[in-house]
Amino acid sequence: MTAHEGGLPVSPSAAMPRQVLALLAASADRVVPTCAIAEELWPRGAPSDAERAMESHVHQLRSDIGTVLRAAGSERSAEDALVWVPGGYRLDTGGGTSDARSFERMAGAGYRALESGNLELGGKWLREALGLWTAAPFTGVAQGPHLRSQSAHLTGSWQRAVDRWIETDFRLGRWRALCTDLARVLTRFHSAAPLYAELKADLEHCGQDPEVIRRYLRRRRGAPAFSARWVVPGGEGYRAARGERPRCLSAAHGVPRMHRI
Repeated sequence: MTAHEGGLPVSPSAAMPRQVLALLAASADRVVPTCAIAEELWPRGAPSDAERAMESHVHQLRSDIGTVLRAAGSERSAEDALVWVPGGYRLDTGGGTSDARSFERMAGAGYRALESGNLELGGKWLREALGLWTAAPFTGVAQGPHLRSQSAHLTGSWQRAVDRWIETDFRLGRWRALCTDLARVLTRFHSAAPLYAELKADLEHCGQDPEVIRRYLRRRRGAPAFSARWVVPGGEGYRAARGERPRCLSAAHGVPRMHRI
């Protein structure tokens, strides 16, 4: 995970401020409840000094953001970027965007084009959307239940885009270019799913061979479909990947109600 302001990276060196930044960035421009942050950092129950510790992490994160804002010549303050609201925090992008949002937008354009019968345009949008992936979601960040849920959702979205793209380009007869592009996509993001590991191995062994794609499509038809809703094993306070606000389990886990920081 990387975050930038004015082309300069915001890179907290400590693990927990980095984890807080990742959680806020995953819901950029939306409020993340303080109890959700506590659940992310301490999924098995917050320590007695959780409020002080969270205050320290937020102050550190604001310090890092403020340093970058000043270096970029921005008129915004760190408090403008990391906004406190009653009950939570919001990472205000100031009109910025993220690769995750761009991916969802581009993939959505691809699906709409396919539904309208425009295979060429649909395949183009999906290929460009997948080109945004450079690694697994939140690489380099410790992941509690909320980030694991976000990661699972993004991975599921990647799988759906890959499947529709393969099917579309193969129908268009682009199997040579598809094999080359697929090898690149599967190298940039090593999916843990056996289906994609087998496809990557076939591409490495056989190269540009239409039978590689046919074998993959047969395997996919026989594989169970991935779920649109994800449960994080062993993670308290998980939420579904689509459309649900995080559930706060403060009382159950001894997480104090956080005051303004």
